[in-house]
Amino acid sequence: MMTKYMNWPVLLIVGRKSRLRLTVYAGLAVMLGILGISLMLSESHAYIPEQASSPVNAPKEKSQIKFEVETIKPNNSGGDYFVNYRLKRDQLRQESKAMLAPLLDSTVEKSKAEAQDQWLQLSMKIQREEEIENLLKIKGFHDAVADVFSEHVTVIVYAPSLTPHEVSLIQEIVLRVTGIRLDKIMISSKK
Repeated sequence: MMTKYMNWPVLLIVGRKSRLRLTVYAGLAVMLGILGISLMLSESHAYIPEQASSPVNAPKEKSQIKFEVETIKPNNSGGDYFVNYRLKRDQLRQESKAMLAPLLDSTVEKSKAEAQDQWLQLSMKIQREEEIENLLKIKGFHDAVADVFSEHVTVIVYAPSLTPHEVSLIQEIVLRVTGIRLDKIMISSKK
């Protein structure tokens, strides 16, 4: 009986019951190895030799905020006043954004927070002005521009004159959009 197992020296050391366990463990190890190799081959590698790498101490690339500028063409029916007004207003906004952009990337938290607050205020101002102008056009006004400030709102409408009904309509729209008191809303017409 001994000669039968002499070809397998490992099995001589281990008893009969342990041989079964050893076979099961060896089978599991082979299966896990095959599974691991197949997973490694199916996964994309984190490091690609052709990929350029940068040193750990390399300076961070400067991120820039990009803006798109829409060119507004003159509207013959509304006069050049409204077109020029919007162009000048957009130019001032772009300058403000250009000054705030470097502060948004600042490492000083106080400066960054203040810049974010100013950026948010500017965005809200733009949104309110556009909303007022669009609502006025929907209500039948040919053209209008609005300037929203913290304490007052100025609205200029393309019309030879305004009726009391039109003035109250403009006030209602501005009040609904901004919440500013009626005595702080300045309305004028321009032809």
